[in-house]
Amino acid sequence: MKSKIHLFGVKIQNLLGLKFLVMASAMIFIASCTNTKLIADNEKMMRGDWTITDVSIDGISSSHVNITVFDQARTDCFEGSTWHLVQNNATGNYTLNGGANCPNETTKIKWFMTENNGQFYFHFKKIYEGERPKNVVDGYQMRVTSNTGSSFILEQELNFEGKPISVYYTFNKN
Repeated sequence: MKSKIHLFGVKIQNLLGLKFLVMASAMIFIASCTNTKLIADNEKMMRGDWTITDVSIDGISSSHVNITVFDQARTDCFEGSTWHLVQNNATGNYTLNGGANCPNETTKIKWFMTENNGQFYFHFKKIYEGERPKNVVDGYQMRVTSNTGSSFILEQELNFEGKPISVYYTFNKN
């Protein structure tokens, strides 16, 4: 005689069906934990003090354009900028060093990472004096193209004169 078991409103006709349901649930749970762990591992590798040592543009001849990024400054102003990323509260800041018509300023940020289809993304939003991070809805997203713990590269996809381009930021650990 087959036993009839009800689990989460689903009638399970036999032990094999129950085993399949339990194993499928466990696999989904493990997969979600694995993604969360991978995100946390990437965030852990990104914490600390960094310098952008190179900014390159793919899709156009970068020597002929001045692209403003992060609604703040030209790409060349970010070369040599220093970034401080704190993992446990997902805060930080970056400092542009000024000179050559570049601003000399420090910007506070709130940052986090996500994963989508095996790709990791670094997100940040600027936090100005008197603002609460939860009230800031605008921000920036960049794909993590590599992360070794001592360096990482972020790719920002933009449109320039109606064409898609990519800006690559190379970070090296201080």
